[in-house]
Amino acid sequence: PLTIRTSIVAKYTRGRFRVGAEIRDSRGYAIDLDTPISSAHIDPLQVPQLYVGLDVSDQVSVTAGRMVLNFGSKRLVGDPGWRNAANAFTGARLDWQGPEGKERLSVFYTLPDKRHPDTKGEVIANAWSVDTEGFDLRFWGAFAAAQRGPVALEAYAFLLDERDDATHATRNRHLRTFGGRLQVPEAGRWDLELEAALQLGRIRTSRDDGAPSVPVRAYMAHAEAGYTLPGSLDARLSLQADMASGDKAGTARHERFDSLYGPRRSDWGPTSLYGPLGYSNVRSLGVRAQIAPSRRFDAFVDWRRLWLDSRDDAFAFTGIRDASGASGRDGGSQVQARVRYWLIPKRIKVDLGAAWLDKGAFLKRAPNVQERGDTHYGYGDIYFLF
Repeated sequence: PLTIRTSIVAKYTRGRFRVGAEIRDSRGYAIDLDTPISSAHIDPLQVPQLYVGLDVSDQVSVTAGRMVLNFGSKRLVGDPGWRNAANAFTGARLDWQGPEGKERLSVFYTLPDKRHPDTKGEVIANAWSVDTEGFDLRFWGAFAAAQRGPVALEAYAFLLDERDDATHATRNRHLRTFGGRLQVPEAGRWDLELEAALQLGRIRTSRDDGAPSVPVRAYMAHAEAGYTLPGSLDARLSLQADMASGDKAGTARHERFDSLYGPRRSDWGPTSLYGPLGYSNVRSLGVRAQIAPSRRFDAFVDWRRLWLDSRDDAFAFTGIRDASGASGRDGGSQVQARVRYWLIPKRIKVDLGAAWLDKGAFLKRAPNVQERGDTHYGYGDIYFLF
């Protein structure tokens, strides 16, 4: 398959007033009905950003309209730069920063955009339909950050409220996600990152009308320790550990973590036609080696060992499940690599990557597995900036 993304961004600032807009056209070609692709990758001629902003003072600003949101690590809220379609939100946000810029607070209330069309045939035909939003899906909350010496601290509360609309049944998610993050960057060439989130609320057991609503109790965590080697390569080695809860049989709660609007590329590898991994029903340990010897070139390779958190829930984003739990927890391992190079600085960039999912026992034995062989994936992107 061939996908093409064209983005035109315009910004205007006059004094304390600003206006911004983006038109993004995401299309795909050489795609058939068997290709695992959706409106997340093909979304022709949309306006993910159209906003006005005002700097009320040197410390307070207000923004209203359609916008993208990026908070902290972007594990739960962020615009996926690698994926074609945007995560766009219509609403308002207020941002405050301390006198020295060491403290920041953002408060927001938005209606997430729903991408259209959402049928496979229309998607692969590049059919156009305007993306919409409505009060049947609301996303709001707050994000705070502070710098204390070399330590960066973050805390957040993200709230999602969903109900059926006129044409689509939902699981009526009412999720309350509370979390925090700590970073100690390159202190003595060692760096540390810890992030964890707890998810509470209620959700229906299915999309069926009248399905019972059950309490939610789920969680995710990420830990990473790295060391930057001396020398001109700017080489860094790191150890990573991740986990996200899965739904367990025999409980009255929903325990599968929902990663909300978080991109998966940076932690879990390529998405698009691949993308089996993410923060839902997964445990993982891994190592990564990366280099950035110049502003024009960077690369990394990493390896992850994978397990299911719950043996009777669907594994991560694969959609593969064994409700009996008999297929075990072994998800296998993944190796991925990426190379980026600016052919012409700030004008033309090449991004090449590959991933290999060495399937474990679960991905070979589960009842709904269609392909028991390993998965191999590669891609090539070229960016033209004007």
